[in-house]
This record gives sequence, C-alpha cells and structure tokens, in this order.
Amino acid sequence: MSNTYGKFYGYTGVFPIIRDDKLEVSHAVELRKVLSELNAGGGSIFSRTGLVHGARMFVLDDVVYNGHPTKEEHLDYEYLILSLTFDGALDEMAQRLNQYGGEELALIFGHCYGFANRDTSKDGMLKFLQQGQVTTSFLYVEADGDLKETLRALWAKRVVGEMLEKAQGASTAQKRALVKEAADKIESATLPLPGDFQLGEVL
Repeated sequence: MSNTYGKFYGYTGVFPIIRDDKLEVSHAVELRKVLSELNAGGGSIFSRTGLVHGARMFVLDDVVYNGHPTKEEHLDYEYLILSLTFDGALDEMAQRLNQYGGEELALIFGHCYGFANRDTSKDGMLKFLQQGQVTTSFLYVEADGDLKETLRALWAKRVVGEMLEKAQGASTAQKRALVKEAADKIESATLPLPGDFQLGEVL
C-alpha cells in the first residue's frame, strides 16, 4: 500500500518522547496535558493549514502483551503518535505547519527528541516529519473532493436535511419554495471553517 490515495495523503508519525528521570513531571505527562487542552475545532493547529481532513494525536506508553505463545516485549520510550489525512503532499503540509503552527507546534513536539534542534525552515519541518514517518499500511478515503469541496458538500447536506424536515406535510407550492430557498442558500454560502464540526451558520 501507499501513503497516497488519489489526491489524499495519509501520514503516520511516531515520535519518541524525551525521557529525563531528573524531571519531577515527565515530558509524557506534560504532553498529555498539552494534548488535552488543545483546540480541536476551527482555528486549531491542523485546521489552520487548510489541508487537513482528519487528525489524531495520542501518547503510546507501551505495547500490549497478548499472552503465550507471544513474546512479552516493551517499548524503550513513550511515543507521540500523529495520524493525518490531508490534501496534497507531505512537503506542502510541512510548509503549512511551519507557517501556521505557531506556539502550539513547539508545545506539542517540543517534548519529542529532535524537534528543539531542528532547522526552523520548512525544509527542517519536512525532515522532522520524515524522520518520524512510518509507511501508512492502508489508506482508504471514500471521497474524491479536496477539503473545500468536502466542506461545501457537508454544508449542502445539512441545508438539504433541514429543507426535508420543513417539507413534511407542506403543500406543493411550499415545497417548491423550500427547494428554491435551499438552492439559494447553498449557492450563496461561503465555506465553513475547517474544524467547524457543527458546520455552524454560514454567511
């Protein structure tokens, strides 16, 4: 399989978290706190790139032991796992993260080896992402639109759903008016913001 599927790129990154036994609070604990407080909606670190369809981050403490006859193994480090599905290529994502990541980029990845002494250019961000990258074993996206097309489709779906609710028990003339109202709303609407899970009112 590949990291790409049509126009989509699937990125999986595994980043070892700094281990320092002299610290009162470990980097892994601090990182968990950062992740729990991150904005996950519109204006979040990944939505600002204008490319990301889906993002997931979590801390992996260890691997699960499935019992005999498997061998019991443990990880040498705790890891930050990053999974992204986005439009385009990895170099463009690195450029956007470098441009729009802001303070959150350092708050997250500053707990991982290699981030603090990276080249701060977009090329340095690309190299950092490549160092942590593992090949995506399966990437399947049941869509073919880019982020803007997908957001518009989701907005249209909501408008049509609302129209169908209002049309229950309406007369033929009222239904025609509702269809025209919905079509006008879809045609004139600007896109919802990436990360707007509620797809709130669009002006």
